[in-house]
Amino acid sequence: MKKSFMIIMTYHLITISIPLILAYCASYILYRKNHIKRSLHIRLWNILILITFLVSAGAGLALLSLVEYGIALPISQNLLYWHVEFGIAIFWIAIFHMHSYWKYPQKQDSNESSSENEANNKKSAGNEGRKVD
Repeated sequence: MKKSFMIIMTYHLITISIPLILAYCASYILYRKNHIKRSLHIRLWNILILITFLVSAGAGLALLSLVEYGIALPISQNLLYWHVEFGIAIFWIAIFHMHSYWKYPQKQDSNESSSENEANNKKSAGNEGRKVD
C-alpha cells in the first residue's frame, strides 16, 4: 500500500492584512491632509498592485504548467506558498484600488457639468444687452 502524506501549510492572513491596511490608511491620511499629492498616493498603490499581481500570477502560471505536464518538483510547495501569500496581498490592494477610484467618476462628472454651466453662462452673458426676437 502506497502511503501519501500531506504537507500542511500555514498562511499569514493577519500578518499580511494588518500592515497593508495600516499602510493604506497612513498614505490615505497623508493625502487627505495634503502632505502628499493624490497622484503619489495612487501611484504607490498602483505599483504595489502590479508587483503583487506579477508575483502571484507568475507563481500561478508556473504551478499550472507543472500540473499540466505532470511534473512534481520540490519547489512546487514554495510556489504555492508564495502564490497564496501574494494573493492575500493583491486582494487587499485591489480593495484599496477600488476605494481610490470609487468616487472619482462622480467628481469628474460634476466638474464637467460645472464647466458646461460656466460656458453656457458666458454665452448668455454676451447676449444680455441684445434684443432677442
